[in-house]
Formats: sequence, structure tokens, C-alpha cells
Amino acid sequence: MNMGFALPARLAAGAAMLCTVAAMAQAPAAVPQFKDYPADAPHTGANHSLVLDSDFARAYRTRLREAVASGKPEFAGRYIVVRWGCGTGGCNTGAVIDAVTGHATPMPGALTSVYPLKPEFEKEDGQELIYKLSSRLLVQAGDIEGVNGDGKDVVEFHEFSRGKFNLIKRLPYGREGKSRP
Repeated sequence: MNMGFALPARLAAGAAMLCTVAAMAQAPAAVPQFKDYPADAPHTGANHSLVLDSDFARAYRTRLREAVASGKPEFAGRYIVVRWGCGTGGCNTGAVIDAVTGHATPMPGALTSVYPLKPEFEKEDGQELIYKLSSRLLVQAGDIEGVNGDGKDVVEFHEFSRGKFNLIKRLPYGREGKSRP
């Protein structure tokens, strides 16, 4: 058996593997896309009345009931989105309400000022919450309460699954807009 070529071949394979790993480490992280988190078919029936099954639902029942009465699903196929201010003038929070079951889930955090992800939001309140009826992905951008506390903006990507928001990715955010979905 000729071993003369075995060592150079193994060295070459090892070097190729190291180069691949190094390239992967330097590649920019993929930004989650709405299309990768499809929702079920949109709910078109009547909204279920609000179910007061949690401290959250009981505390915000007026806002939540108003949303159920006048809203329609606009997120993840069957969820009504409702937002309200925190009382300080500089932040907002909210919930999603399942139009089929009436169960309310709080947003993953309160948002405070952020640079707009999209130019058409420049005149808005400086907080971002982006979602689609056809997707379970929710994108929020801002100084998210309970995350940083340092005044630095982040973009968070959450998948809504089994009645809760699951953080997929958190990225730093600035005017460059490199974290757009």
C-alpha cells in the first residue's frame, strides 16, 4: 500500500475544511424572512369574544375587547394585533388576540424610539412592529424594554407558535438598515 499520497491528501482535506469553517464564521447571519414562517389560511369567520383567562387579559380587557369588536386578523392567519402606549409618550406595547379562540398573548416587549426600518414610517412614532397575515414571523425594532436597558436599538425576530412568541434572532440596529426582513 502506497502511503506517499495519503498525508498530502489528508492535509488538503483538512485545510479545505478549515477554510470552509472560517468562511462560515465570517458570513453575515441570515435575516429571518416572512416566507420561511408561513401561517395557516386566514380566518374569515366572526371573531370569538375575549377570554379572560390570564392576569394580562384581565388587566387590559378594555383595550383587548375593543380590538376584538372592531378588528380583523392581520397576523399569522388568525390573530388581531392591538397596540397601546405605555403612558410615558415614548413607548408602546400590545398584544395579539386569537380570533378563533379569544385568547390574548402579550407582545414580547415594550418598544421605545428607533430609527425607521422603512422610509414610509419616518413620520410615525419611531417604533417598529412589522408583521403579515400570511406569516408567523413578527419583527420588532427599538430599544426593547427588558432586553438592553442601555438605549441601544435592536431588531428582534420572533416566531409565533403554540400561542407564544419565540425569539429567533436579535441583531443590533441603526440607520444602516442592515437588519431588514
